[in-house]
Amino acid sequence: MKEMNRREFLTLTGAAVVALSLAGCGGPSAPPAPPAVPTGKEAELLTAINKVWKEKFNANLVDHEQLTLNQEAQGAIKIQGGIFEDAKESVHTLTMDDIKKLGDITAWEYTMKQKYELGGAAGVSEPTGEEENMEISLTYKYSCEDAVVQKFVDKILEYSLSRKAEFISIYCPVVQSNTYMIATVFWNKTA
Repeated sequence: MKEMNRREFLTLTGAAVVALSLAGCGGPSAPPAPPAVPTGKEAELLTAINKVWKEKFNANLVDHEQLTLNQEAQGAIKIQGGIFEDAKESVHTLTMDDIKKLGDITAWEYTMKQKYELGGAAGVSEPTGEEENMEISLTYKYSCEDAVVQKFVDKILEYSLSRKAEFISIYCPVVQSNTYMIATVFWNKTA
């Protein structure tokens, strides 16, 4: 196997992590996602995010008053969350297996881009460290408190195109008895 240089590694993981942007979803052979019906923590988080989103809408910072749960991008964020769940740690040094898994996000992203424009995401850090010790971490413990959700939404909105978002995919991985939150936003592609 050819050894990857830092630039190739960052390109692959950056595409994967930011694809979360994190946003990828739906591989070519993946079945269509069932309609999303939020339950439990997902529903609570969606409500809390939409409360903040509405404030952003009223301040003319986003185009839509609320986000609709659409779990088509959940495949990508589940790949990321699964890495942490499998490793049983919230800060994780990436292995070659992890990098291969993150590479699968590219297929999801390709399929998503057929129907949607991808916006921002929050919940997983950008890779840090050297190539052989590259770390990523879960960045937001699950909380519906206004201050935490505000920071979470602000992170999503760091990507300027996120203001156009109509949809959100949410995943709440559990690592060492702590629940975290990962989300990505997107909107319908215009013809």
